[in-house]
Amino acid sequence: MFQIQVREVPEQLVVTEQRSVDQAQLVHWLPGAMARVGKAAEGFGGVMDSSQPWLLRDGHPTAPVFIVIYEGNPNEGPVAVDVCAPIRVDPKESSDVAMRRLPAHREAYVRLTKDQTVPASKIGAAYGAVEEWVRAQGLEVAAAPREVYYADYFSAAPTEEVFDVAFPIR
Repeated sequence: MFQIQVREVPEQLVVTEQRSVDQAQLVHWLPGAMARVGKAAEGFGGVMDSSQPWLLRDGHPTAPVFIVIYEGNPNEGPVAVDVCAPIRVDPKESSDVAMRRLPAHREAYVRLTKDQTVPASKIGAAYGAVEEWVRAQGLEVAAAPREVYYADYFSAAPTEEVFDVAFPIR
C-alpha cells in the first residue's frame, strides 16, 4: 500500500516552536504554529520552499516547507512536538527567535496524498509502515519521526501529495 523511499537530507537551520500536545490539541495548535514560524522566518530570508533538490518535487508547484517533529505519539497523550521552518539565511548574530540546526541525515519516507491523511488513523498506518520497513531492512531509527509538508495542505485537492512521513535512519 505504501511505497517507502530513501533520501539524503542536508543540514538545515530552522525557526522552531515547540509545545507538548495530544492529538486533539495538535489539530488546533499546528496551523497557528506553522503561521508563526513562517512569519518569524521572514526576518531570515523567508522559509525555504519545496524546490529544494532533496525533496524530489520537480515539476510540482512550489510552497513553503514545514517540518513537524514528534517526540512520541500524540494519540497516546501529550508529547513534545516541534514545528520547524527551514530558513534561507544563516544569521550572523544571535537572535531572540527560537532556532536550531537539524543535522544532515538519511531518511526513509512515504509520500501521502491529502485523502491518505483523513482520518488521522491513516497517518498512523503510514508511520507504522515506514518504521516496519526500516526494521526489515536491518536499519535503525536515528531520531524522532517527522512530517515534511511541501504543499498547502488546506487548499490541496484530495489526490494531491501534501507531505511525507519520514524517519531518520542509520
